[in-house]
Amino acid sequence: MSKRKGLSIKEKILILHEMDKGVKKKDISLKFGIPPNSLSTIIKNRDEIQNYKSSNSCSKRLKTYVYEAVDETVLKWIHTMRDKNVPISGPFIIENALQFVKALGYEECRGSNG
Repeated sequence: MSKRKGLSIKEKILILHEMDKGVKKKDISLKFGIPPNSLSTIIKNRDEIQNYKSSNSCSKRLKTYVYEAVDETVLKWIHTMRDKNVPISGPFIIENALQFVKALGYEECRGSNG
């Protein structure tokens, strides 16, 4: 179990079903190849995992972040620029993203390559 393993939402749901059946934590950890502390985190986040599943999202990880509106706005802007065949670069995207940050009322956000 030395290598890091990312579990999908489906796998996490399966783990929670195993827990509900009464299977021992140690056995679940061995079956899915995860350390016990990862299993504890999955159990702790049970509600979030089940709510995420019910939202029919196909993403692998639970993602929550403060600047989601900024990301969505920047992504729409990038698509618009590409549709118009306007060349854009990383620094240009960051510059415009910072303008969107100000327009959306966030003060603490800084631009990054991510």
